[in-house]
Amino acid sequence: MKKTRQANLELLRLLAMVFVVTAHLMNHGNLIGAAKRGTASYYLVWTLFGVSFTCINLYLLISSYFLTESRFSLWKLVKLAVQVLFYALGITAIYWIFTDVPHDLEYLVYSILPISSDFYWFVSMYVGMYVLAPVMNKLILALTKRQLACACALALALVSVWPNIFYFSSALNTAGGVSISWFLTIYLCGAYIRLYYQPDGKFLKWFLPAVGTSLLIPLSRFVIEALLSSPFGAISFLDDLMWGYSVFYVYSSILVTAASIFLFLAFLNLRIAPGRGAGLINRIAGASFGVYLIHDHYYIRESLWTKIDGAAWLGHWYLPFACIGVIAAIYLVCTAIELLRQKLFAPFEKSTAIAGFFQKADDKLKKIWNGD
Repeated sequence: MKKTRQANLELLRLLAMVFVVTAHLMNHGNLIGAAKRGTASYYLVWTLFGVSFTCINLYLLISSYFLTESRFSLWKLVKLAVQVLFYALGITAIYWIFTDVPHDLEYLVYSILPISSDFYWFVSMYVGMYVLAPVMNKLILALTKRQLACACALALALVSVWPNIFYFSSALNTAGGVSISWFLTIYLCGAYIRLYYQPDGKFLKWFLPAVGTSLLIPLSRFVIEALLSSPFGAISFLDDLMWGYSVFYVYSSILVTAASIFLFLAFLNLRIAPGRGAGLINRIAGASFGVYLIHDHYYIRESLWTKIDGAAWLGHWYLPFACIGVIAAIYLVCTAIELLRQKLFAPFEKSTAIAGFFQKADDKLKKIWNGD
């Protein structure tokens, strides 16, 4: 029986992918690199970049929210792998045939094995989390509400709060959230919300704190810059505050984590009536993963951001409109491509024979898991 998508969380999924494209535009589009400190453009692009850091955590919260009470599906994993391979190898083939990019055999191998080769870092981490989900669920369901809350608090303290406070130490480093330890930490949080939080329809109760906390992300960078420009800047280890983009411009930072959770809770409480609007949201959001796989492919990324030079917009009144236009164009084009792919692959994905084969494999894995 096909599950009905929740339009409120699908809208959040859509927003999260908009944040992904925004972050890539700000970074790869040479906006944050070229913006001059003290200008209006500087504060705008760094604010957009900071707010967009919630994207990964939002995806993980949505995934864990549903995975907590669902069975492991080998068929679902295969469909994901096929989708990733389609774009990784397909786009590589197109560039090799129709452009003059170097035919690097090593890169071809990465394209053929996109999940194991870390072709898309998020996909590799996500698959790891998905495979470990049954183990996580066993542990989570064995805990009481208080114990799970303590587990969430302890995990967040170790891999989020600790690195932000003791930023000058490499201990408990989670690579800024690009690690399986961080994915599993967010999984715990999503599971707790799924099991013990009951939405009450009060959207603004959570949305306003989400906006406020999100804005603290760029504000933290501006404060650090001011601190380093003051006499305190003479303290050498304070330079580490600007590690990367800053200690708070990482997926696992305290501010990004809080903003992500608040935003997730806000959309859990957003009520969208069934109808065409909800159906359209579900349709577009259902293609969001394809948006990521297409526009962040190595060849696409290299050619796209070479042609789109965001630095040329800095200092002009049309900067925000140019950003919105480019983000919308990338999202819509990639969505159209993914919807076409879904239509082409529909016979394969809806095949009862293939699904039945993997269902039998799932049943065997379940027996092994249960010791039967």
